[in-house]
Amino acid sequence: MDTQWPSYIVFDESKEGKPAFYAGAVHAPDPEMALQNARDVFGRRDDHVRLWVVRESHIYAKTAEELTLSPPEPTIENGDLEPYHVFQKTTHKGTLNLVGEIEAANPSDAMAKSIDTFPNLKAIVWWVIPTRVVYRTEHTETGILFTPGTEKAFRHPSHYPTVTLMREINLANEKLNWEDE
Repeated sequence: MDTQWPSYIVFDESKEGKPAFYAGAVHAPDPEMALQNARDVFGRRDDHVRLWVVRESHIYAKTAEELTLSPPEPTIENGDLEPYHVFQKTTHKGTLNLVGEIEAANPSDAMAKSIDTFPNLKAIVWWVIPTRVVYRTEHTETGILFTPGTEKAFRHPSHYPTVTLMREINLANEKLNWEDE
């Protein structure tokens, strides 16, 4: 039995109208807790409009090499279509960015349509995610979720001068003791 909580991938929207991008990952028992963990981990870094979380197992991911070796085949559309978010990574040091949305019958179909709809020879990684599995904060929650974190200074060790101060006091006491001897 696995005792580890599932992994959720976190996406960040830094400004209204800007595409979401991959921010990192958190572990949580459910999407609600994943959003709270994402807020605690990523919410104090920069400005945010919205955070998204997606259970990692719901992401259909392919590298450019995998797509070259085994291109996905589009499905003949005779079933229900659902919307998918499409993400691309274009540099090894970069991050995955939302490039758009498509409708497809399944993840493989979504990948095939994504390659045709958003062609990019520089893309080295592709992710497609059904929109129904994306949990996100609402724009109306921005203030309540992120404002408390932005008002607190980042806790750098230099913010805690006690240890340094105690070392200086102890060193001064030692010097006094040396002079007395």
